[in-house]
Amino acid sequence: MFSSKMLTVLGFLAFSATMSFAGDTLHLQVGKRKLQPFSVNGFSLFSQQQFNVQPNMNSTLKKTFVVQFKNRVSENQKDTLLKQGIETKRYLPDDALIVQGTADAVLLAGTTNAEIHGISVFEPEWKISRELSSPRAHARHAQQILISTLNKGEAKAVARALKSSAEIRVLFIGSQDLVVECHLESLQKIAQLDEVEWIQKLPVLESLDFNPEFTSKLDDPNASPSGETPPPTPPELNGYESGTKIMGFEAAWARGFHGEGQTVGMADTGVDTGNLRALHQDLGGVTAGFALGMGGDSWEDPNAHGTHVCGSVIGSGRASEGHIRGGAYAASMVVEGLWSPILNNLAFDQDANRLFGTAFKAGVRIHTNSWGNPSNPGAYDSLASRVDEYLWNNPTMLVLFAAGNGGQDLNKDGRIDEGSILTPGTAKNVLTVGASENLFSGGGIQAPLGKLKGGMEKWGVAPLVTDLLSDNPDGLAAFSSRGPTSDGRIKPEIVAPGTNIVSTRSHHKDATALWGIYNAEYLYSGGTSMATPLTAGAAAVARQYLMSKRNQGDPSGALVKAAILHTAKDLYPGQYGTGPTQELPKPRPNVHEGYGRVDMDLMTNLPANTSIIDDKAGAGLNEEKSIAFTLKTAGGIRATLVYTDAPGAASSSKLLVNDLDLQITGPTKKISSLGDHTNNNEMIEMKNLQPGTYKVSVMGINIPQGKNGKQPYALIVSETH
Repeated sequence: MFSSKMLTVLGFLAFSATMSFAGDTLHLQVGKRKLQPFSVNGFSLFSQQQFNVQPNMNSTLKKTFVVQFKNRVSENQKDTLLKQGIETKRYLPDDALIVQGTADAVLLAGTTNAEIHGISVFEPEWKISRELSSPRAHARHAQQILISTLNKGEAKAVARALKSSAEIRVLFIGSQDLVVECHLESLQKIAQLDEVEWIQKLPVLESLDFNPEFTSKLDDPNASPSGETPPPTPPELNGYESGTKIMGFEAAWARGFHGEGQTVGMADTGVDTGNLRALHQDLGGVTAGFALGMGGDSWEDPNAHGTHVCGSVIGSGRASEGHIRGGAYAASMVVEGLWSPILNNLAFDQDANRLFGTAFKAGVRIHTNSWGNPSNPGAYDSLASRVDEYLWNNPTMLVLFAAGNGGQDLNKDGRIDEGSILTPGTAKNVLTVGASENLFSGGGIQAPLGKLKGGMEKWGVAPLVTDLLSDNPDGLAAFSSRGPTSDGRIKPEIVAPGTNIVSTRSHHKDATALWGIYNAEYLYSGGTSMATPLTAGAAAVARQYLMSKRNQGDPSGALVKAAILHTAKDLYPGQYGTGPTQELPKPRPNVHEGYGRVDMDLMTNLPANTSIIDDKAGAGLNEEKSIAFTLKTAGGIRATLVYTDAPGAASSSKLLVNDLDLQITGPTKKISSLGDHTNNNEMIEMKNLQPGTYKVSVMGINIPQGKNGKQPYALIVSETH
């Protein structure tokens, strides 16, 4: 146990710190919590109960605590903790760390480190998702629960600890996650375990092709989703079928950028027959396939979704004489089939290291995912955190996720409501893709929104009610999910055509017709599912351009993402003009279009004096890293900063960990800065500038979880006219 002398000193330090430090609040999913653990009823005493130290308990056992500092967390402070036997695990705002160590070690740190404001146990209630916070609502029904541990390899220990509980049934054990079935009254017992970091409902994944609520699997293979019989021949080709024309791919292709040398990964329902020797003739770029679906032993596609997605990335157009192609039609593809024949749906173990690691080992550096969990829009959950963690540890990978198809106007104001983005598209480090409109009236779904099933409820007032799905490429698809995330971040970050997209058709006997049959080799479909692979093709071409023309030998995922955002076309004000029903209420970046629509013409034709920086060392706390950018003639400057941030804690309500700020200082010393402390992407656009030299700076505002104390970043600066 602890000596009375130690307790007295500890209480005095805690009381003094409380008096001098105002920022004593933790921002958690369960709400704000004041961290004053050493002051009990106004006396400078330490409560054993607050450390969960029971009489007769061995105080040398490692437990989980939260340590909050008076100021920004520095590398020296973390090193000091480590020397005292305390390991840093996660960052919590503000200026706090989730740590593991013995109670003796943590107490000693509190008595010897004057920079520590306060210490608390990592309370069980902080570990439980808000969607599980009302146990009485479902008390009679057992639910499937996902439990995440702080450290790899601890899931088995948690499973062993729960085996003695008859009311808890373990269904799956991974390295850092496990799935159990239990009543919600058992969650507190689970949360008491020190190994446990987060508890939430098991995510149920869905492919994100927009379902217009017609029949998805047609009795008549020649019938369209609307029930009409299509013409005997497909509509005359006009170049807009695949969605690539609107994105400027033709200009990129003309310059010689078709995705050569790039390998894209895709996790989806599978591809066509799942046999490399007998695939759709457009999909010769598929080089490998893996079956990751629960209970599956094949990566064949009995759904049609994955085959359509694949064609939008690497489809060669062979079956259409080169007319219907994917964006990176000369790239290679590694397929990961997530279809479960047991559940007849997408289902896999949700291990990000396995999902992305399998593809990474096969050479993949761009990875596209057209699926998500619709049950808790806007949330940053365990899966989002795991995705961010993988990318933090593997910074040369860029992962894309579809934003979701939850766009609705339920308040009937003529504008799509905000707050429908799906996880893991809520992850910070992924490129999250929304859907804009294609320009195509020849087939697929051409009914006005109000005439779709459920359309009057979702989009029942003007101008939405009469809008067609693919009649205005400068507008967004009404169904496309909007941000922000629950912590206020901008998502989606980019949009691409996602309505009436023509792409490759699965030949599996059970495959559906999606939005309708184009011909024997192609189908129509739509959704953010379709916009995402087109953007993945753009990312592959962008990566090729950066490597071959801009001397970026092994570009980071952050740089590829920055290039896509930097060159996007702002769609403001959108397709409905101005006024109260204006589609986009403000210019980019916004939570509807992000930074705009992909523009591969500009992406592969950046001005010669563009500065492209992939700083893999990064900026440290209070460090400024600057470049000089010379504007030779009057015009404008656009600067885009993107960085792969350390993973956030799912228990936190603020997810940005490391905070970099972008600044531009003009010849008159006037500083332009966003002061954005929420997003890990920033763009400054300045117009009507006089010629001169401008300083573009990246500032290290807060780096509590850096790499060697620094945050790597990508920066692109170019002139605009």
